Amino acid sequence: MTKKTMVLSLGLSLLLANNIFAKEIQELGNITVTAQKTEENMQSVPISLTVFDELSLKDKNIKSIKDIAYYTPNLLLFDSGGFGGLAPTIRGISTDPQLSSSSVSIYIDGIPFDSSTATNMLLKNVQRVEVLKGPQGTLYGKNAEAGVLNIVTNKPNNELISELDVEFGEDNKREYAASISGPIIKDKFYMGLDVKHYEKDGFLYNSNLKRNENDRKNNFAKLYLRLTPNENLNISLISSILKRNDGTISQNNIGVKDNRVTTSDLIGYIKNTTKTSALKVEYTLNNYKLESITSYKKYVDNRLGDFDFSAGVPYTFHSKVDIPLTDLSQELKLSFTDDKMTWLTGLSATKNKIEGGYTLASSIPGKTGTYLSTTNEDSIGIFTHMDYKLTDELSILGGIRYDKINSEFDYKKTNVQLNKSFDAISPKISLKYQINQDKMLYATISKGYKGGGFYQFAPIDKISFDSETIWNYEIGSKNSFFDNNLIFNTSLYYMDISDMQVMTAIDNASSYISNAGTATSKGIEFELNYKINDEITIFSALGYNKTVFGEFSDASGNYEGNYNPYAPKYSYNLAIQYRAKGYYARADLNGVGDMYLNRSNSLKQDAYKLVNLKVGYEAKDYDIYLYGKNIFNKEHDTEGLYDYYTVVSEPREIGIHLAYRF
Repeated sequence: MTKKTMVLSLGLSLLLANNIFAKEIQELGNITVTAQKTEENMQSVPISLTVFDELSLKDKNIKSIKDIAYYTPNLLLFDSGGFGGLAPTIRGISTDPQLSSSSVSIYIDGIPFDSSTATNMLLKNVQRVEVLKGPQGTLYGKNAEAGVLNIVTNKPNNELISELDVEFGEDNKREYAASISGPIIKDKFYMGLDVKHYEKDGFLYNSNLKRNENDRKNNFAKLYLRLTPNENLNISLISSILKRNDGTISQNNIGVKDNRVTTSDLIGYIKNTTKTSALKVEYTLNNYKLESITSYKKYVDNRLGDFDFSAGVPYTFHSKVDIPLTDLSQELKLSFTDDKMTWLTGLSATKNKIEGGYTLASSIPGKTGTYLSTTNEDSIGIFTHMDYKLTDELSILGGIRYDKINSEFDYKKTNVQLNKSFDAISPKISLKYQINQDKMLYATISKGYKGGGFYQFAPIDKISFDSETIWNYEIGSKNSFFDNNLIFNTSLYYMDISDMQVMTAIDNASSYISNAGTATSKGIEFELNYKINDEITIFSALGYNKTVFGEFSDASGNYEGNYNPYAPKYSYNLAIQYRAKGYYARADLNGVGDMYLNRSNSLKQDAYKLVNLKVGYEAKDYDIYLYGKNIFNKEHDTEGLYDYYTVVSEPREIGIHLAYRF
């Protein structure tokens, strides 16, 4: 990215300020966010930030975390076909689907989630979703090196709200949901309850067993209790459970005649359960706020898959997974806000345990056995962050975090016991220049890191690997016009990645994860939303990214100059929306650029685009919509996963959605 491009990009935002004219209409960008763990207007936060409020989520028909990526520039949630969670990529910094260590942190109501568990979560009664791009290690710590997904659900209050939703679609889709919230004791005690059931027939057919392979059936429930004994104290208890049964993996062998037909001799399954509980306490006194979040999560992952996708010809390769994960976390925060300054300081601690593992049954020599292990990890972090106004226009923001992490790894197969400790310092500094109430420029330097870990399939002396770090250099501009009816935000970034965690070949049969790689990532992001009048709004978002290896070679070759896998070169969303007199219509075009699937760049998924439509009628007490996802039934299969497999893409879905409020 050249200096000339940066200047032109920022200049465009200022040009818009002086040359665009439109009549005054309703606002678009007046949304409060907590991206920096304090409440701020989205347009005043010096972070590349994509925000979905409750209405936006409804309009885009976003029902799960996976759906968010189509509307967020430079975000990919790669689906490996169900054998594991979605692998997130932000700004070309990807997460290998084989690894549990992620480049992106996910928080739901302040509760930290491991990405492989959180990406399976359904979204229900959500107030907003915030996607933070770029390293966020200062406030969020480990595994926020590429960004953060921050999800906030609605709090129950004195308003009694109840809603029933039903949805029917192609492939015998049935979805039933209900929400109710309101006061148990007015002004003191409130309750919210959300439940959801989803099921749909599979799109992968087994010609040997004469059945669909990947039928899905999911159930979700959440209880939200909230107590406000006085105006200063707020206590919340949030508990949820999600049970998923997604049939078998949506994969096939590469190069078969029909990707959607297998001849497997095994009835596979993907079953996982996620249980969470969190206690949140907030105490406010004048300009100070003290917050505590204590959370406990248990995730059980059970999977059985046939990875030869045949009746044992020419070979057999079956895999069974049984992995329970438990996580206990605690965060304490103290913040202060006045007209001149906002500061925040905090302490966080986590304790998690992962046990179990894989059993492989294979006719391939050396590929049969049970790989069981236990990993215990304890971490503690201390952080501080401040936003200080030097003048009415110029502010300086800065923060720093220190993390200490200890891990113990017990490999049952070889009775190997390993201990690993690492620490990290994550600084950040930003300058923010508020040109006027509606236009802001910012520049940021920040550091993030992805924690080290263990790869149990590696040779004994190469099981462990160290942390990966990123330095990010970014400039951006946020602009609103005509009483927030036109929003134009842009950012340009350059990231330097060192000690990159890369899959490294020893020979044709074995590999391990090393910190032998370096890379650079550079790109640009635009978001422009314009409410033309009270009825019509257009939306657009574009992200361009180039992430390439610097130094990186192994026994299989030299990869310097190659693109990082699972890192699309671009992504975009274009939409037009109509809402007036109860009638609603929206059309979306979502595009994803081509990306490579391996470090040698010999396998690639081509670019694709999908079209979604939604039309309906909205009344005070009810809504009715007809919707279509991928209406042209565009196949965008990923051919070449791990060099051998094809991930089969989901087909078109046309359906009807009914909602009733009472």
